Amino acid sequence: MALYTHELFGTNNEDDNRAAIRAVEADALDLVGLAVYGPRNQVDKVTRGLRLHG
Repeated sequence: MALYTHELFGTNNEDDNRAAIRAVEADALDLVGLAVYGPRNQVDKVTRGLRLHG
């Protein structure tokens, strides 16, 4: 799993991503998304029924 913050939309590579996250205190991060990686059937099973925010 990975968390996405608003700050990551302004970066273009992993080094800048990490620097953007380090620059913000943990409780001040603007969380905007979540990534889940794994075998599709297992990810689908875990996330089935969740609503997408739109």
